[in-house]
Amino acid sequence: MCTTEEIVVNQVSNTVLSFIDSGPPSTLPYETIILVHGNSFSNAVFKRLITRSKEYNIRIIALNRRGYAGSTPYSLYESSMFSSEQAHSIEEKHRFLEQRGVEILLFIDEFIQRFNLPPISDFEGKRVGGAALIGWSLGIAFTLAAIANVDSDLISDETRKRLSKYLRAHILLEPAVITIGLNLPEDFWAPIRDPLIPASARAPLFIHFITCYYDYDEEIISKCDQGGILSRVAPSPSRVPTLFTFTDEERKEIITPLPQDMHFSHVLQEPLRKWYLKACFDKKLRSSLALKNMAVWHILGDSSYPFIWPAYWSVREDDRNAGEGESGKFVKFKIMEGCNHFMHWDEPDKTLKMLKDIFHSS
Repeated sequence: MCTTEEIVVNQVSNTVLSFIDSGPPSTLPYETIILVHGNSFSNAVFKRLITRSKEYNIRIIALNRRGYAGSTPYSLYESSMFSSEQAHSIEEKHRFLEQRGVEILLFIDEFIQRFNLPPISDFEGKRVGGAALIGWSLGIAFTLAAIANVDSDLISDETRKRLSKYLRAHILLEPAVITIGLNLPEDFWAPIRDPLIPASARAPLFIHFITCYYDYDEEIISKCDQGGILSRVAPSPSRVPTLFTFTDEERKEIITPLPQDMHFSHVLQEPLRKWYLKACFDKKLRSSLALKNMAVWHILGDSSYPFIWPAYWSVREDDRNAGEGESGKFVKFKIMEGCNHFMHWDEPDKTLKMLKDIFHSS
């Protein structure tokens, strides 16, 4: 069983983020995972992790982003940030995404205090306790904004000091190139931008598209062949798409396509790129008090949809450049064999074991 509650992240506007919580495991100390969902799928998509989490001595909290069930909708001004027809300065866009990241940091800080989470500590010669922040898919844009703005003037020194005792890992779970502020090639087919597909059908087709499994030739992967990868738009027949494993009740609870999510990466591309680079590769920020105990991981499934491979190659290259030729200095990488974009749903035990391993090595 999991409980649904909310946390106020802005007292002035009474902005809240709702969340589902597995509750604490029976054994202390335990680790905590805070999950941020992606485009068109609510936090309910993590429920299979939540139901198994205590077996791994992990507490899982999955929040709902603004506009999703139980969380505060965007104001008219905030909603206008997603429209390419509205004239907003680059500074306004950066501040907007900064504020979304700060909301997540304040959520984590309040959760730590309300539930007295176990901090990072040594226990029987091992590092235990603390928390990992995980962004999945589009949710990575928000967790990157959170980590990049831990030095924001909207965050108190007291909060930063508290976060330093908990943040052990920031995990980018299946980022797409658009999530880290890059463009897809103009000739790449995607259902959300095909003018021949009726507008009303684009979101449902996109949802189908990303829940499928895909087969890739080893040579394409080894050569980092972006053109070859992005030509694989036909799903594999080897496994049923995740979408078809949802019951009717689960589908109603999980699938929540919102217009702003479809436009998010296009309209806010510059701040997405800025916060990604700062969160992952800014030496001063990464060594700061709040993040001194935090590792960064990039996780992908080798059968996931095509957008994720170019992102993986790009982050690897950025990591090598930041490390002056040394790989893994800023970001560590893990490929999950046989997994698609929904490893947390289709392979919950495999995913939880991987997350437990990351705690052991972070």
